[in-house]
Amino acid sequence: MWMEYVRVIWPIASTLTPILIGLAVLWLRNQFALKTELTALATEVARQNAVQDKELAGHETRILILEKECAAPPTRNTLNDRLAQVSERLGKVERGVEGVGDQLDTQNEYLRALLTEGVKR
Repeated sequence: MWMEYVRVIWPIASTLTPILIGLAVLWLRNQFALKTELTALATEVARQNAVQDKELAGHETRILILEKECAAPPTRNTLNDRLAQVSERLGKVERGVEGVGDQLDTQNEYLRALLTEGVKR
């Protein structure tokens, strides 16, 4: 009696089982990355790490230079250089203010001329 069930189910099971196993293998293959994709990703990560290492080394050298500058008190020459830079900047600002003052004087003269012409009419 159970042999009859096996004879009826066997052709169906022997046809569906390889199809199901094939579909499962294809599904699993899509779930994981291919070896070429992994190697490409690994090389990209290695390249990015190398770039970041170079940037980090540059930052570390800048930090060391700044730490040395902050640790040591400024010398007389350094203070004189900075004072010269400040005086140069201040001179530029003064020249700019003088230029604006000249422009205002010119505008005031022009307005006076317009007002006197307007009053005469």
